[in-house]
Amino acid sequence: PSAAPSAAAAPSAAAPPPRRHSLERAFGVLLSVNFLVFWAVPIFGMGQAYHLGLKHVLRPLYDRLDRSAALRRFAAAYVYNKPAHADFAATAVLTFLSTTVAFGVALRYQLVHGHLPWALHAAYNCAWVGIGGRMMGSAYTFAHKEGHNGVLYQRWVRRTVGNLFENWVGLLYGNVPYNFTTSHNHIHHALDGGKGDTFYCYDLDRSSLSDFMLYQRRIFLHMAGLSSLRYFRLRGMHKQERLLARGCAIFWLAFPLPLLLLTRSPWFLCVVWLQPLCAMSFFLALVNWAFHAFIELDASGRHLPHVNALTILDGQDDNFGEDDHMAHHYENPIAHARSRHDAWRARIMPELKANRASIFKEISIVELGILTLLGQFERIAERHYVDFSGELSTAQVAEMLRRRARTKESTHEEYLAWEAETEAALLASPPPKDD
Repeated sequence: PSAAPSAAAAPSAAAPPPRRHSLERAFGVLLSVNFLVFWAVPIFGMGQAYHLGLKHVLRPLYDRLDRSAALRRFAAAYVYNKPAHADFAATAVLTFLSTTVAFGVALRYQLVHGHLPWALHAAYNCAWVGIGGRMMGSAYTFAHKEGHNGVLYQRWVRRTVGNLFENWVGLLYGNVPYNFTTSHNHIHHALDGGKGDTFYCYDLDRSSLSDFMLYQRRIFLHMAGLSSLRYFRLRGMHKQERLLARGCAIFWLAFPLPLLLLTRSPWFLCVVWLQPLCAMSFFLALVNWAFHAFIELDASGRHLPHVNALTILDGQDDNFGEDDHMAHHYENPIAHARSRHDAWRARIMPELKANRASIFKEISIVELGILTLLGQFERIAERHYVDFSGELSTAQVAEMLRRRARTKESTHEEYLAWEAETEAALLASPPPKDD
């Protein structure tokens, strides 16, 4: 990224009018209210049900399935390309079965009775979330891992089913097919969250609820595939554009229209297709807001990589290494073994100490996002920040985190102007050759 202008700099002459900001905030408020009404109770309730009691019953049963030698042998021999990926088998089976059964029950009731009662709607949302949030978390995690690893599965799976969670199950979790394969890999990871990223957040104060409302529109456009399509088209990345356009056609036309014709119920379509998109847009906005909440710029305005992506140690809700976002960006995006991440962290420990790296413990990424939004930096510093240097007091850590969360590369208005200028320059340049 270019050198950072002052966060207090005046908006450029090309800045959008205030009315646009009001509309963007209003959109974020609507998504937030929708999330609170339809999804907050299922997510909180299913999470608490697991942590306050059900884990003592369900965890031993899951562990038994996960350790099943027969399941692991089958997964390694016939499904996954590497034996290590058989670690995913038990969770993948449970997530697929839970999703298909919940959808099948709701669809059958709709077809037989001609409507979907509120009680079944609530039950469907709870099943969608899963005990402890495991279904929504795993559906996202596996789509993420499939997008990163084009040879995760054996050839016969790749040629017939393809990416099961990214392109099939994901339709019920608000995911446009091929979004991870294209947008996530070729935009977010190519830029590591920097300027131009469809997930970019460093023109906003990550401790501001008002700025979070602005941010949600950006994430919704990413989730819908629209901002990424424009990014690829302007830069001549036609292979990615065509693949994502195919995914958009599936998500916006080929999946919902037959379902609407079959059920003749816009409400059913809203429950199983549109609501998950809105829910995951809000949820991923909060998750990415937290994963990239903190930023430190060097003298030339460049990001310190061990600050702008964070790690959570001993998190209760880690899903196959997803809590180590720092290693995901800067070590290996497809590795999930905790031992590998630990070894990498040990190798770069001098840098982590010197840069006061963004490393936390015993907290979920959702909790960290909420505490950051509420400005609870003293609580984060006291209970969750890991100071490998051992040199900072709790008050100093809290002030450092507050400053890093509020640091911007530019104002929101300046960033929008930069986007407009960049797009104008790309449009004026000769059309790139097809890749």
